Parts: sequence; C-alpha cells; structure tokens
Amino acid sequence: MVNRVLTIASILLLLPLTALSVSAESGIGLEERRVDAMDMDNDGFPDMLSTIFAINATQDSHVGVQIIVETDRLVIPFWQNISLNAGEIKFGSISIHAWEDGDYHLRMLIWDHGLEVISHEVDLGTFDLSTALNPPTLGLELQASEEIFTGDECQIVRSFSDEVGEQYDAVGVVSLTGVPWQVLNETAPIDCSSWPAGRYSVSMQYTNGLGFGASTTLDVTIENHPAPDFSILVNGQNQPMGTGCSVVAIAAENQTDIDLVFSWSITNPKNVESTESAVKDLDCGLWDPGVHKVRVTATNPQMQATTFGVNVVRLPPFDPTDPSLGNISDDASWPSSSSGEEYEATPLFLNLEASAAAIGGGGILFGLIFGIFVGLLLTRGNSTSRRLEEVMEAAAPSMNEGEIEDIAEGLPTYTDPQGIIWRQHPDGAMDWWDGAEGIWAKFDS
Repeated sequence: MVNRVLTIASILLLLPLTALSVSAESGIGLEERRVDAMDMDNDGFPDMLSTIFAINATQDSHVGVQIIVETDRLVIPFWQNISLNAGEIKFGSISIHAWEDGDYHLRMLIWDHGLEVISHEVDLGTFDLSTALNPPTLGLELQASEEIFTGDECQIVRSFSDEVGEQYDAVGVVSLTGVPWQVLNETAPIDCSSWPAGRYSVSMQYTNGLGFGASTTLDVTIENHPAPDFSILVNGQNQPMGTGCSVVAIAAENQTDIDLVFSWSITNPKNVESTESAVKDLDCGLWDPGVHKVRVTATNPQMQATTFGVNVVRLPPFDPTDPSLGNISDDASWPSSSSGEEYEATPLFLNLEASAAAIGGGGILFGLIFGIFVGLLLTRGNSTSRRLEEVMEAAAPSMNEGEIEDIAEGLPTYTDPQGIIWRQHPDGAMDWWDGAEGIWAKFDS
C-alpha cells in the first residue's frame, strides 16, 4: 500500500508541468488558502494542521482539492470534492492529524474534474508536529495457570487498536497464526483449554491502509497430564481371618485422588474373580484363608490409567466356629490353628490348591500316607516287612514343643490333626518329618 501511495504521489508531482499548458482553459480559481497548526491535546506542541481554502468557478464545475502530505516515512494524499455553479465561491477545509513526530510538508493541488487537469498547485510549507494519534498496537495475554495441562482452563485475550487507521478510514485486517484450530480474525478471546499437548507460538500481525503495522507473539506450552500415580497399602497382611484387614489405594502427593477413579479386581484362592468400582479401599477382614490376587486400576479424567497389583495373604481363623466369620461352608480344607498362647500362625502354602490337596479330608490324607508308604518300600527294598500302621507311626512320632523347634531349624512348623509335623520354607516349599528315619522328607504337591 505504501508503494502504491508513493507511486501515485510521484505521478502527481509530474502533472503540474502538463497542467500549465491547459490551465488557461479551466474556469476554476483559488481565492484563498491558509494552514493553521493546532494543539489538540494541550501539551504545548502542535499535533494537527487545519488547511482552509476558498474555490470559485466561472462555469459549472466539479472540483477536487488535494492536499499531499509528506513525512520522512510516508506520502499520504487527502481529498475533498466540491461542486460549483457558475460564479459561485465555496469554502472548505482538510484536517491532518499527526501520526508520528517530525516534519510535515504540505502541497495543495486543485483539480478540474471536467477537463481532468490541475488548475492550481501551491506549496503550503513545512510544519513540525508531535504525535496526535497512537500507531497500531496488538496484544496477546495468556490467562492460565503457570503450568498448563491438557483440559485445564486456558484463555488467550487479544487486544487491538489503530487510531491512525480509524481517523483516516484505513483500518486493516488482523491476522492470526500458530493456533491448532481455525480462529476468526476478531479480537474475541481464544479458548485454548481444548488444545492438544504441544508448544505453540501464537502470532498476530496487522497493517492498515496507510502502511502502519504491528505484530506480537505469545509462546504457549501445554503438557500432557501424567499417568495416575498411587500406591497400595495393605493392613492385616498374613493375619488370621476375622481380624482387621484393609487394602487402600493412596494417591501420590502430585495427584488429586478426587480426580482418580479406582476399579478393583480380586481373585480369591479358588480362582473366582470379583470386582469393585468407585471405591478407594477394600475391607478384607472376612476374606477366606489363602492368597488373594488384588489388582487396582486408577483412571484420571483424561482417561489415562495405571494398574498396580498385590497379593493379600490371610491365614485360617483361630476359631472357625466364631459366628462373626459368617456362614463358613468349606472350612474342612483349612489347616487347624491352635489358640494356645505360644502359637504363632503361619501359612501352610502360598498355593492354596496344594494346601487343600496336602491337608484335606481323611481320604486325601490316606492317599498321602499311602504314597509315603510306597516310597519307603521302594527305598528300603523291603516290600513286605512293614505295615501301614507302622508307616503312620513313623510319620507321626510324639514330640514335645521343644523337640519340634530343635528339628525345625528355625522354620515355621505346623502339626496337623493326624500328628504329622510340617515345616515351611521361605519360598513356600513344604517338608514333613519322617520320625522313623529322623529326616525331613520333601513334599511334592
């Protein structure tokens, strides 16, 4: 636009030479012209020029009065058109508001539109002016928290002003770049709460019809929400059924558990799965003895999920007949527990199926003893010298508590109702005491 104005101005500068040869044919005359420098904001410095003129005509005419204003940066023409009857005189004025500090050089051209010639050209002089109109300004302001995550409240407020363009009816168009979604070229706030995670360089540009421009840039970073972070706390691990027990999901310090939804999957010792949802803790006080596999999944509002798991071990109750335990229908598969003061409850097996097979009812026990019996016969090469009663007597010798502790080598022990002594290794493997041989025999489930 500036180049176009400069081109037009250059052409106009050459026109007076042509007009001199035909000026006598025009009936338009310049009666009066004057330029007044004015201080519109009363700061002691002139900031506006008022150009006053009087035009006459000897015949009906259409007149164009043009004031060409030149500064160091711009050449801007101002126009006013007047219609005159023959013998008529008309007054007019053109006001020029300063758009920057500096010298303003003015020239006046009087055009006869009927002949398309310049009838008069006058140098109006040079004037020192201070700025009266603010140049274009643009603004981008981010209204959000210091660290922005996807879905957080986020808004970019835009601002725009162009006093120069408004004064001279030359307002341009504001353009916007660097946003993921299309936004109208307006100054309404931009909603960035739905933007995907990423780094954005939002930029606004503007140029008015007089060549004045402005630009501004705002950098915005939006992070993905981290996956849910939490831990699992078990109270009552390795304690008898009927005692206090809970499994609690605890959100990390950088998480808000109000925003997390917990869902649970529990697989009991019989491989039966159950679920719980929308709770942060489970009551495991009445869970059956054995190993319960617990999985908990936390989901945040952005549908990101984290899953943790834990094994919860519950031991047989001290008193299976306690009515607070509820309706117990399968307690025959549990090992018996002593309620003596010196008894320290320990789990027989981490694999409850093996436990049930090893210390179940009488028929399963008989199979166990029969297996021991066959093993002894094969080992000693004596297939007829021992009776089943002798094997049972060898497998279940009578011992006092001190003797059992001596042979257990520090491992937890258990004496079943048939008198067989068992011990458990840290990895869950089981041995039974062969009293006849005086050795521990490994039990294979």
